Amino acid sequence: MNHHPLRWQSPQPLWSRFGDDSATPSPQHQQEQSRPAILRFASDEFMEQLLGTLAHDPARIDRLLARGETWRKPMVDPPDLVERAPLPQLVRSARRNATAKAAQPRIAPEPADALPLKLYQPAHQRHYLATASLVCGIHGLPEHALVRGGAEEVGMVLRRLLPLPGGAADALHEFAYIKDAQGARWQRCDEAGFVPGEERLPAFSLNFLDQNQHRRSLWAGTVPVGRREEYLGVRVDPSPVETFATAQRQQLDAATTAAAPALSKLARMSQFQIDVSEPWKTLIRSAYKLSTAPESTPQIGDESEPPADRVTRALNFNLQQQSASWLVLLDCAEHLKTYLPDLWQVIVDNGNGYAALSEARKKLYDWLGKPVMSPALITALGSGGEYPAMASMRAALKAISVDGVGARLEASTATYATGSKPGQDTRGLPDWPRFHFCLAGVDTALAATGPFLALDELNGSTPEVDADPLAGTVPGQDVARKVDRFTALFARALEATTETDAPPVPFALQVKNALGNNLGANLGDGGWFVLRFVHARRDCGPLHPPLLSAPTQRFRLAGFFDSDAPARPIRISLPTDTSPAGLRKHQRNTAFVLSDMLCGQVQRAKGMGLVDLVLSVLPWPFHKDLPAGDGGPCQSGGINIGMICSISIPIITICALILLIIIVTLFDLIFRWLPYFVICFPVPGLKGKKEAS
Repeated sequence: MNHHPLRWQSPQPLWSRFGDDSATPSPQHQQEQSRPAILRFASDEFMEQLLGTLAHDPARIDRLLARGETWRKPMVDPPDLVERAPLPQLVRSARRNATAKAAQPRIAPEPADALPLKLYQPAHQRHYLATASLVCGIHGLPEHALVRGGAEEVGMVLRRLLPLPGGAADALHEFAYIKDAQGARWQRCDEAGFVPGEERLPAFSLNFLDQNQHRRSLWAGTVPVGRREEYLGVRVDPSPVETFATAQRQQLDAATTAAAPALSKLARMSQFQIDVSEPWKTLIRSAYKLSTAPESTPQIGDESEPPADRVTRALNFNLQQQSASWLVLLDCAEHLKTYLPDLWQVIVDNGNGYAALSEARKKLYDWLGKPVMSPALITALGSGGEYPAMASMRAALKAISVDGVGARLEASTATYATGSKPGQDTRGLPDWPRFHFCLAGVDTALAATGPFLALDELNGSTPEVDADPLAGTVPGQDVARKVDRFTALFARALEATTETDAPPVPFALQVKNALGNNLGANLGDGGWFVLRFVHARRDCGPLHPPLLSAPTQRFRLAGFFDSDAPARPIRISLPTDTSPAGLRKHQRNTAFVLSDMLCGQVQRAKGMGLVDLVLSVLPWPFHKDLPAGDGGPCQSGGINIGMICSISIPIITICALILLIIIVTLFDLIFRWLPYFVICFPVPGLKGKKEAS
């Protein structure tokens, strides 16, 4: 084994090039000599650019050093050293020797007013490589050759710079990015030591000849700017991490090989909110929105909306609400069956086994028997006969879970509606569950009502559920947010587990929790990061821990819509001849595949016009319901058919541009962004039709 002390240095072509020849190197210059360098490329062929620079003139790597820039003040692009045409070996060697003998200028330090280093994404046509040299710490700093067979490993680690809770905002400490059974997080770490479980980014080696024709190696790795949202969307743990030696000793004990996963209810509760609570809230808001419409109905003389028309409106609306309510009940029953099987069995057995339930599950069982449809809603929905109203939500959950009921409901291709023409009434189809339980609807006077009124009986304190930020801004929102009490009741009935049987927590919720955790700890996040190279010997114990380099220059990761980011050039050529004679020449070679259901929905939409859309949102007497149809699939000769439509993309592109201009102009009333939307340049001679010769 090579016992030479190892050290990480800046890339070899930059050695002794920082500072001024006439002055003693300052601490800043000495720091530049020892830390890895970040190279910036403004081209997608960045690897060719780097290889060309190392092959022809490694000293010019200094022109690739990343500096602060914006699209208004970009860096000067270095000369292109990519060998576009192969040169004879003799010519290449002569040019290489000439550049090696040339004096290499010093690299001036950044001025005090330089822009902070911000790294942009590949979408901005920017790529960044962290580079360093791994050498033996003896005279001459010779290259260290890695032992073959995986005994030695080289990589990079990304560190986040954050203040400690309660500490000074400008006293930044390094946090390591760790992924284990407890989830991804930033963990406080020792700045000079490798952290067990820390994510190691890949690095690769590039060979080149220095000015003395000695073979050298340059270690490089891509800076993962595109993962910015992932890095900023995880929580921060300010507690110190265990040492590398401790982690190695724990690896020897099978009982402590992996940390125990955290127990939680969050994933199951979040999925319940997505599948049950939020759709129920939407139904409540829809009912209250319709109920407030008569208050703004204009009166024409002494006339008001005829009672028969109002009853019809209530019926059509309630049928639509009932169709969605069946699906919400189906999802609710599935959650109870999957995550609370003992409670579900008591529901199926009509209360048998109730005494064995926990107190939290007894409360949930008891409450499910209280939501009922009011007599006014039963009348407005036309319940009775073939579709009796269920006695309670608990009875509706049991009825929707009967074998075959849910499968037929999900397989239906029709819409539960009366239809505006004879033969379009689909209520008699066998697809629908043979009961009514509308979670939110209106009575014949268009007043909102429904089983949601039973939510008032639940405790108003819901610590398990976050406050609704939309409360009070739309009709019925104050009532809809009471559904969170039902969510909290469900969450209290759950037991904390590893949640391996639940869908993952939605990414938006992960980001929200991470931000809440970080803000709650008063961590002032300036968005700063550094990179360190790491060299590890797999066959060595705690006495030879991984060797980390000095940190790179600290930098920020730019977001996708960063206002300082350069813009990748994108050219979209629209059709030039937009006359009917010219557009007919374009081939319709783009195929859209429409299923039989989508075909029927498209045909339904084709029968609507702009006037229909406007009238559908106006109150009486201007209101007119949209022609609903039966919502069924396309048919021909009694056979369901789909379609494959061949469409002209040039015409679609023109429509997209015109609609974009209309929408931007419309929303300019709110955003006032029109002065910054577009700038056009005249092009003389750019004609749609060629002149006759």
